[in-house]
Amino acid sequence: MERKDLPLDRVVLLDKVQKKQPITADAAKLLKKEKLIEGRKPNYFVAASVAEITDDKATYIRNRAFDKDYYKDMVIKFIKKYSTASREDIDSLILDKISDTLSQKQKRTKIRNLLYEMSKKDKTIFNASKSTNKPVWKLVDADNKIE
Repeated sequence: MERKDLPLDRVVLLDKVQKKQPITADAAKLLKKEKLIEGRKPNYFVAASVAEITDDKATYIRNRAFDKDYYKDMVIKFIKKYSTASREDIDSLILDKISDTLSQKQKRTKIRNLLYEMSKKDKTIFNASKSTNKPVWKLVDADNKIE
């Protein structure tokens, strides 16, 4: 998709998005409607079509988060391979794969929420150490019993 008919005001707004400068809510709504940006306030980034035109596809992939199932699958595969996983293990496994638009604190919160969901909602993992400060995550066995 190549657009040579993009009005100058859209180009200026896209430039602001790429430079991580703030844009108004109305501007964001307009750019989203035209499928030129993605993300949530204040972490907007250019859409795949724009990234392709500007030859910035790698940045797009770093900004675009993988879906939650991808991260869950990584955690499960890690625990299957090594039988347990500490929070540090999971952080080193996933942290650099989470969207670059998030701060380190937001990334750690995302991992915390992911682990919570896997343990309390999905019931695929559990904390074998019973310590919240130094959790040791294990898989729940096939019969839905905690190993």
